Amino acid sequence: MKEVVFNDIYDKYVNVVWETAMYYSGDQAEADEITQLTFVNLLTSYERIRNKNAIDSWLRTTVFHLACNQMRRRKAETPMEDEELELRMGDEVPGPDEVIFMRDHRRKASEFTHTMLEELYQHNPKWYDAVVRAYVLEIPQKEIAEEMGIRLEALQSMLFRARKWMKTKYEADYREMK
Repeated sequence: MKEVVFNDIYDKYVNVVWETAMYYSGDQAEADEITQLTFVNLLTSYERIRNKNAIDSWLRTTVFHLACNQMRRRKAETPMEDEELELRMGDEVPGPDEVIFMRDHRRKASEFTHTMLEELYQHNPKWYDAVVRAYVLEIPQKEIAEEMGIRLEALQSMLFRARKWMKTKYEADYREMK
């Protein structure tokens, strides 16, 4: 996708995308994230969009799917009241040193994931697109296959090869992080 085309689309639709994301999520931070993911998705999918004249519909549909994924994630994260959490954890409440260690570990894991996805993109952009859509954006595989214009079995094979490549290249680093 040419930068000029992307910038034109972004300038024309960023407000509509954000407002739609805000409508579905009800949260500014989530709306910002959904907006960003929508345009990342556009960058990786633009060449496969059949009807470029209906880009606004494609963007709104993408926002809807991303917002639904956010809602599913939010439902899965049922926060406990502090008292209930203390009762369950007992003496296992982490101290300041453990909290610092856990934050550092999360930061390193995030950097590791970023590096791995960046190198996957360099190795094979189609694999990257499939992996991000399936495992980051959590779009159903059947839908991804349709958008990519391939059979579901071909997508599953692509995901398998991408996971195998990542495992071969990064398994030692991953084990070291644990």
